[in-house]
Amino acid sequence: MENGELHEELYEAIQRRMCVLFLGAGIHSEPPDELRHIYPSKKKDFPLRGKELSEALADECIQRLDKERKPAPDDPSLTEERQLKRKIREKQCEKEHEYLMQRRGELQRTSWYYERLHRNRAALVEKITDGVETDKKPSALVRALAEIDFPVVITTNYDRLFETALRRFDKQPEIRIYNPNDGAAARDFRGNPDCRKPWLLKIHGCVSVPSSIVVTDEDYIRFVMRMGDHPDFGVVPQQIQVKLKNWVTLFVGYSLLDYNLRLLFRTLDRRTDPAELSSKFSVDPSPDLLIKATYRTLVSFIEQDSWIFVPDLYQRIFGRPMPA
Repeated sequence: MENGELHEELYEAIQRRMCVLFLGAGIHSEPPDELRHIYPSKKKDFPLRGKELSEALADECIQRLDKERKPAPDDPSLTEERQLKRKIREKQCEKEHEYLMQRRGELQRTSWYYERLHRNRAALVEKITDGVETDKKPSALVRALAEIDFPVVITTNYDRLFETALRRFDKQPEIRIYNPNDGAAARDFRGNPDCRKPWLLKIHGCVSVPSSIVVTDEDYIRFVMRMGDHPDFGVVPQQIQVKLKNWVTLFVGYSLLDYNLRLLFRTLDRRTDPAELSSKFSVDPSPDLLIKATYRTLVSFIEQDSWIFVPDLYQRIFGRPMPA
């Protein structure tokens, strides 16, 4: 098939309202420089991306460690045991400081440290909420995707900006949030999805439910184990599984280079005969060479920036330019 023909299959599925939209953090990217005059925006309005969030968590922890590891003035009143404990703590602070500096951009590790050694789960989710949702606004890209009629949406994003955008268009999403508890069946959807009441699955959790967030290494281990549960007790509601099997899927805001996404992708497809798999499209301006070679039989890559693809899609669906 020619690239244009592949796009026709996607457009037709969207127009027939038989397309599953899979949303990643990339939908919160700022417009490229050449489009800033068309879609003006402020950086502070955009949620932090994974690396930025990781650095924010690490930096807060590092500041605390820097204060702790400052050499304390000699205090002759301290017992030998207290002095020894202080020196041990200073060395431990140095080790933790080095660890955080080495992994400053690795969200799964910095979030794990933040939760276990710096604060606690509630504080971690509060910090994530501040970074991805507090005082943030749905961008023109997010609003456009919300206006297009996708009856089923799956997202790994923790924020509620897409829900906010849906409600601007009088759409009331029916929401399901990942439950990390072993043996807990995913609450299914009833009937059929409606474009005025789309199904929304938050597969990596939501800031509204702190225990649901999949962010630390341990969270991902638990998530992978849950994905391996029997379909009746798995992460993905059965009604969603049916739609993923029978409908076209569009990935926006992802790079399949992301290990966690590939793991999720493979797990969702593993119980389906390859001959029965529906078409999948991934919007990725620069797909990795090996990813493209490995997944080309499973995924059609649309090598465009989302800020190019979505306005073109919007124009085609509505016959007018995507609003700023």
